[in-house]
Parts: sequence; C-alpha cells; structure tokens
Amino acid sequence: MAPNIDKRQTSFPHLMYPIYRDKDPKTAYQWLKGKHQLDGAEGLWRIHDSLYDLTDLISSHPGGPQWISITKGTDITEAFETHHLLGVAETLLPKYFVRKVDTPRNSPFTFKEDGFYKTLKSKIQKKYQELPKDLRRKSDTATDFLLLSLLVSSLACTYLWKTDFVLGGIATVVTGYILSALTTAAHNYFHRADNWRMYLFNFSGMSYEDWRISHALSHHLHTNTVNDLELSMLEPFLQYMPAKDKPIWAQMASFYYPIIFAFATIGMFVIELFTAAIYMDGKKLSWANAIQFFLPFWMWCFGGLPLSYTLLLWFTITVICSIFFMCFGLTAGHHSHNNFFDGDIPRAEYYDWGIHQLDTVSERVDETDNHFKSLTRFGFHTLHHLFPTLDHAELQYLYPTFLEHCDKFDVKYRTANYMKSFIDHSKQLIRKRPNNFRDVKSQPTYSTLKQ
Repeated sequence: MAPNIDKRQTSFPHLMYPIYRDKDPKTAYQWLKGKHQLDGAEGLWRIHDSLYDLTDLISSHPGGPQWISITKGTDITEAFETHHLLGVAETLLPKYFVRKVDTPRNSPFTFKEDGFYKTLKSKIQKKYQELPKDLRRKSDTATDFLLLSLLVSSLACTYLWKTDFVLGGIATVVTGYILSALTTAAHNYFHRADNWRMYLFNFSGMSYEDWRISHALSHHLHTNTVNDLELSMLEPFLQYMPAKDKPIWAQMASFYYPIIFAFATIGMFVIELFTAAIYMDGKKLSWANAIQFFLPFWMWCFGGLPLSYTLLLWFTITVICSIFFMCFGLTAGHHSHNNFFDGDIPRAEYYDWGIHQLDTVSERVDETDNHFKSLTRFGFHTLHHLFPTLDHAELQYLYPTFLEHCDKFDVKYRTANYMKSFIDHSKQLIRKRPNNFRDVKSQPTYSTLKQ
C-alpha cells in the first residue's frame, strides 16, 4: 500500500499520518510495516538524518538481537537516544555509517545537545555512577517472590474451589492480583537487555516480544501521538484522542471502560495467536509463546480439577489480572484530560522529546514511598519513560536531579493521586475540545539558562 501523502496528523499537520493506524487488527508488526514506508530509512536503520547498516551488529548487540532485527528499515532515533545511557553506543555508531539522508524525519521530536532531554541525560549519567551497585537486587527479589507466589496461589485456587466456594473466590482474586503484579514487574525487564525475567511477562497471556514493539518502541517513544499503538489498539471502544466529532457512545466509555479493561489481555492473546497463525505482516510464533500456556498447564497437572474447569478458572484469573493491570497502567499518568494528545495544539512544530514526555504525563505518586508498589503498579512513571532501561530501585534516587532540572528549564512536573487519576482518565474519554500547549512558555535551552 502506497503512503497516503494527503492524510496528515492533526497536531502536526506537516507530518504524515501512520498508514495502517486505522486498519484492523492493529498489531505490533503492522505498526512496524507502516514505519517501513514512512520513515525514510531505505531498508537500513535511520538515526536523526543519517543511515546506518547495523546488520553485523544484530548477533552481537549487548541488548539482544531483537532490538536491532525488528527495527530494520525504520527510524530508531528516539530509541537510540533513550536506551543508551552510558555513552558507549555513540562511540561505536560511526563504524556503521552509510550516508546522510535529505528527507526530513516524520517525527516532531528533537534531541538538541543543549535541550532539556540531552542535558538531563548528561546529569543522570553522572548521578547514576554514584548509586549503590546492588540496587537491582531489590527488584529481582521482588519479582522472584511474585513468581513463587503465583505458582502457589494458582494451585491454592484449584484446591479451594473443590472445598469452599467463598475461599476459592477470594483465592482467585488474590491470584489475579499477583499475576498482574508479576506482569507489571516483568515489563520492566523487557525494556532492557535480554534476560530470563522478561519471559515472565508471558504468564499473563500477552507477549513480551510484541510489547517490546507496541509498548517500548511505540508508546514510550511516541506517547499520546498517532504513533502510540497502545491508544489505537483500544479504539474504537476507548477513544482517548480529543475530537469534536467524538460520538456520545464513545464518551460513555468513561463509565463502561472497566468492561474493556477486563478483556483487554485476553483480546491481545487471541489476536497474537491469530495473526501468527496466518503469518500476518511477518508475525511468527516462537518458543516463548509456550509460556503463555504454562499457568493453565501447571494448574491442570497439579491442581486436580478437570481440564474444562481448569481453563475456566484460568480465564477468570486472567480477567481479574487484566482489570488490575489496565487500571494501574492507564492511570499511571498518561491518560489525564490535562495531558497532551494528538488533536491538541502542541508547543511547536518541532520540540524537545523530553518536554513532550512531561506534557503527556500527570504522574500518580501514591506509591513513591514504597519500592514494591512502584515496581508492580507502574510507579516512578515519568523517569521510567525518560530512562526506560533503568531499574525502579534506581529511579527513586534520581528524582532530586530530575526535579532540579525541571526547575532550571521552568518545565512543570505534574502529579496526581489515585482518585484524581481515575477521574481525569474518565474526563479524557469524554473530552472533545483541544488543549492549547502553545500558550506554555517557550522552552529555553541549557545554554541560555547558564547566562
């Protein structure tokens, strides 16, 4: 399909609209397919206005081969800038240089050396070297504990349902919550270099491989824009983008969204298996997909219930998990009616990526005093977006540096509690009128601040 050059983004009309954004089923590999046609990477890897051939890096990439192999033929500027904190990648990149490109990037985001994000990154690099070296053990221990708890509680469900319906029901809810907590904790691991804990994400029925695309590469890097696949995948049931012609039934989602939340993960599970079965857009099954069936298999083998009852119980646990996972995830900060979404008036045609991240988040701060809650409920969300490869146990030590940097740039860091987050989430589903971020003070640069 040739690009429709006449269709443009609402907030950034100088940029092309994603080709397959409105085509069902909306999948991670379809999103990549659209980027292949719009990013001007010419079958290579584009970073800023240069093309690189990273073919020889695929097998030796420290983060794992998938990050490089799946992004071939796309613009990886945002991913490159935000996933390499220590400066090593920048020194290696020139050896893979092919040539410059003349076509502008199909992105509104900049990474100027004296801009908000690059200067913050420099400060975080220095601060990171001062952190205790064993902080990540806290998250590792918590995640391992959740895995063990899930294995025990899932069997407890099967035994209790045979003896006491009330206790069985309570155990099912608890197991659903534990599965949600494990899924959220495991999501932090697939942002990083390949490791065994990232596979735990698949216990939920979702796929870490697909989520590395839809979440890490799409949502994290193009938050609340038309390139944010996590928003388009929920349409038409949940329409977060402000639009003057948003139908009343879509606005009523502010009341019925819990129903969508309940079946979201099951829906993703079914769509992934279906698209892989027909090899849609190059999607293939891998051995990691077998992990998605491990929990029902475990419950059936050792729980003592017939297969049909085991599958029903597993389905119920997954629905409960989905409710918790979506509630925590979609109130973590990005879905407030005060945030920027495509359809709003942006600060400028092109502006700093880090400032965009702050325009798209009103961070829920109820769990900032507790590492376990932040790890399992998408806490420390702003810094997690700005530096996704860092561990949650490390992020809490970096907030003083971050807040000081926001003050110097006169950029507002917005927060909310649980109740306000839920209310603001519903207001966004109703919202039709655009917010005007053009009225926000123009962004300074670090060089002007020092004067």
